[in-house]
Amino acid sequence: MKTYHHGNLKEELIACACKLCDRDGYTKLSIRSLAKESGVSQTAPYRHFETKECVYAAVATVGFKKLNELVFFDSPKKITKTKLVANASKYIEFGLKNANTYDLMFGTAVGNFADYPDLLKSANETYDNMKDSFASLADDSEQIIAFKCITLWSMLHGLVGIIRKVNVVGDDYDDSAGPISSANMIANNLEEHLDKVISGLISN
Repeated sequence: MKTYHHGNLKEELIACACKLCDRDGYTKLSIRSLAKESGVSQTAPYRHFETKECVYAAVATVGFKKLNELVFFDSPKKITKTKLVANASKYIEFGLKNANTYDLMFGTAVGNFADYPDLLKSANETYDNMKDSFASLADDSEQIIAFKCITLWSMLHGLVGIIRKVNVVGDDYDDSAGPISSANMIANNLEEHLDKVISGLISN
């Protein structure tokens, strides 16, 4: 059984939970499996996580922080349409490469984010960063900016799911001009598609 210096058990447990979620999916993540994987007693995780949802919230928080690191603009003056397109592409790449964690971040396993202040803060930063990008590029009211932000976020979220489906189906599926074929075309020309969509949102 592992021993930890006082104060770092929680960080070790969170890191282990993230690894388990990434490897097996959050539905296989439990306090029992976390204790076993971490090499600690079955009761040790309860000192830091009262319920399984608390573990989920911690993993989702790490996920949002990693996503924010990829798409964060440190200054509105540095925002350009090209960079926004690149960040949109990075968002999709994150969702594809971290599918299990992404499902936890945007699923219903964690109920009210307001119950977990760190999670709520990290999730809001993702939205605020995207909203600030539009505010810098488009001369619109705050309400329109918010609408455009949600429109883009919804599209990115949808593309993550669609491209994942395309990757599962593979190239052997022939549906001619059907949805899989169209989605595959978008996946193969992702930045061009994102550029058109974002250009339209900025100009309209």
